[in-house]
Amino acid sequence: MTELTFAILKYGFLALLWVFVWLVIRSLHKEITAFSPRPSRARRRREKAARAAVSASAQSTSEPRSAHGNASRESASRDNGPTLLVVIDGPLAGVSVPLGRQAITLGRAASNTMVLDDEFVSSHHASVAPDPEQGRWIIHDLHSTNGTVVNDQRITEPTVLEPRVPVRIGATTFELR
Repeated sequence: MTELTFAILKYGFLALLWVFVWLVIRSLHKEITAFSPRPSRARRRREKAARAAVSASAQSTSEPRSAHGNASRESASRDNGPTLLVVIDGPLAGVSVPLGRQAITLGRAASNTMVLDDEFVSSHHASVAPDPEQGRWIIHDLHSTNGTVVNDQRITEPTVLEPRVPVRIGATTFELR
């Protein structure tokens, strides 16, 4: 064989090696971001910008010209309350559980209402239960190891869960709708 053939084979093999390394790194990055209990900086920036946009739109809707049109819709939605627990991020994204009169338990154990297959989740991690006196939903952290985060705050006691407030347990984020 000539030197040209060896050079082509050598550089071809080197190119295949770099493609393999790139595929491994991409796969590891996807796994890490999917199961990371802490959101990335870029995601935190997007969430912060979204919260700022929501607060700006809330301030603009409090103007007198649109107040009574939105007030009746807001009071109707507040009276009805949330009807679903919806997973918005993580391995179970898109899954929803209807809210009834029973508590919803979350954790790794098969006996939970929503089973979260995640190494950062305790077997019986948290529960979301209705409060019959106030007509609201309460989230309880069941003394989990890694905690339950409601609206970017780790909770240590039962907390009222408002609609559209994100709750993070391990790599899973959900909210009430």
